[in-house]
Amino acid sequence: MGKYIFALAVIFTSGLCSSNPFAQTVLEAVQIEAYRLNTPESLIPGAIHIVDSTELRSFAASDLSNALNGIPGVKMETRGDGGSRRLHVRGSALRSPYSVRNTMLFYDGFVLTEADGNSPLEWIDPDLVQSLSLVSGPAAASFGGAYGGALNIYTPSFTKSQTHAWAHTQAGTSGNPLLGMNTRIASGVDFGFENGGVSISAIATDNPGYRTWEWNNKTQLNLRFKYYDKKGGNHTIMAGHFDGEWALPGAIKQSQVDTLPTASPGEDFNAHVARIRNIAGYKYQRVFDRGWKLSASLLGRKTSKRNPYGTSQFYRGYKEESGSGYSLLASAGKKLHEGLVWSFDFEMTVMHLKDLIQITEWDNEPTDLSVISPMRYDLALNAEQSFISTSWVGTRKDNFRIEAQIGLSNRSRDISGMLYTENIPTLHESKTNHNTILPRIGVSWEVMRGYSLFAQASSGFSDPTAFEIVNPEDGQISDLDSESAFGMEIGARTQLFDKAKISFTAYRSSVNSAILQVVQDNDAIAFANIDGGLMMGGFELEISYKISDKMNFRAYGSKTLHEFGEDTDHSGNALPGSPLNSGGLQINSRQSWGNASLHSRYIGETPLNNEGSIMMDAYHVLDASLSVNFPFDIVVELGARNLLDTEYSAWPQLNGVYGKFYNPAPPRTAYISLRWSI
Repeated sequence: MGKYIFALAVIFTSGLCSSNPFAQTVLEAVQIEAYRLNTPESLIPGAIHIVDSTELRSFAASDLSNALNGIPGVKMETRGDGGSRRLHVRGSALRSPYSVRNTMLFYDGFVLTEADGNSPLEWIDPDLVQSLSLVSGPAAASFGGAYGGALNIYTPSFTKSQTHAWAHTQAGTSGNPLLGMNTRIASGVDFGFENGGVSISAIATDNPGYRTWEWNNKTQLNLRFKYYDKKGGNHTIMAGHFDGEWALPGAIKQSQVDTLPTASPGEDFNAHVARIRNIAGYKYQRVFDRGWKLSASLLGRKTSKRNPYGTSQFYRGYKEESGSGYSLLASAGKKLHEGLVWSFDFEMTVMHLKDLIQITEWDNEPTDLSVISPMRYDLALNAEQSFISTSWVGTRKDNFRIEAQIGLSNRSRDISGMLYTENIPTLHESKTNHNTILPRIGVSWEVMRGYSLFAQASSGFSDPTAFEIVNPEDGQISDLDSESAFGMEIGARTQLFDKAKISFTAYRSSVNSAILQVVQDNDAIAFANIDGGLMMGGFELEISYKISDKMNFRAYGSKTLHEFGEDTDHSGNALPGSPLNSGGLQINSRQSWGNASLHSRYIGETPLNNEGSIMMDAYHVLDASLSVNFPFDIVVELGARNLLDTEYSAWPQLNGVYGKFYNPAPPRTAYISLRWSI
């Protein structure tokens, strides 16, 4: 860790020595390509949400959870501040005990989602992000077929002939004074020159956690380089290194929540994840004389994971994972016709993902001792995804738009290796191949200035990830089918007197061959395809009001109607993990001396098991923040999270056996943050 901090200081010092405060020409305008097709905001035929850097970095955010949880229909959960994460968009955590499913992740035009469908959300740090956009529902299928959502991350632009250095240090309470404070130190420098720029940054965090086994830490290094050639080409190179660990505390019973909420069953089995990621990529963009716009990116990745897991004597093991792969994304578009009434645009996208993942599991962590731990399996997963789509867009007088898309997705996966029964190996080889046609149609109409209606429908899919391929009860291949989905939504946007914005969306989607979490007799989490389908519908509302030039108000909410299909064993029951109602209120005041924010978030009753017999109580969390501007571009932020000291579980364990449903969240915590930029 020390060598990273030393490098951090050298980088920051060099930035101070090279600073030029008089050159303020931004090399590129901040472009938020929130939607894959270039579209005016009023005519986007779907639900799209954009979050800027102020919201991303507020309240001492260590990840995206604070920002994403302010979007209706989205729920991101973490076990401890900065710990293990899971995200679901218009869905249920029943498919996502960890990580991300059904959602594509893009980083400055590079595809971070891997070929098995998993997205490394831990890579995204608020200190590195200028803005993000989330496309949810049917429109997300345009980004590769994922029916849940598409998350686009954008980094800051460079300033011509200027060096910009920044540092951020932060400390806060964890809710458990016996374990200590959580800390963050981050710094970077951007060198802007005549035709491009270079950015170097480093981040180190450490959080002892609230529960006795809820610690996490990471070190992250990042590099960006941009160059604009004389022919109009835009060249981007990015690279990064991530080294992080986070504990897996395990769920506890309600009786333990009431008496000893910091208890962590995972501590007895050293349950944790240690992950290393390395990525490097190149992107090229250009607008040609005849109007064609071209963008192409290639990203390579290499990763390794060490994972002792388990929260009981009957559910434990040790896994090692290594993988390498790449993602290719290319698109081209052109305005084919522009008349007095109608204009027509064409766009084509090609995406290819390939990953080779090696997974080995033992009964216990192997040691140098003479006792050999029995092996469960040693498998190689070779996964590939290819996606090609064409889109045709017609726009009438800037107030009516129709989009038609046809896409084709091919996914293949080969699993080979050894399965072990009582330490006796059996050769396993299996191959699957899926071809899916992905049609989509969207319509939007600005009925009158500031009043828009939209509707769309599309199909999508989601494949089983590497985490889901083996049944942990018997060590055999799960042999899961790919999910298929069809979704529809309608909505409206209203702009009132330049002060108020209102958006409303109603959606309905069905998922066949749904991959859902089931609990085995030995307390292990496994996955199975559920016949009969899932039906997921709901309503989303968002209102923002500009009280004055210095103060704004925002309210959001969602009502979910997510349930098992008619032919399932739990027909009509609400899906576990989906709050029946959720929402929040946000008040932000931006003054010359600094900012003040008060954010309130409500999570309604949440079903915890398939039978619908156990519900988690509703809860309400209030966060407060005050930042003050000081001379020399120093900003100090003071704040408190969970100001009302609410007792709640931020990560419910669905269908938990023996009544183990709860991962208690920290009580009231406080923090101080200092940012310095030159």
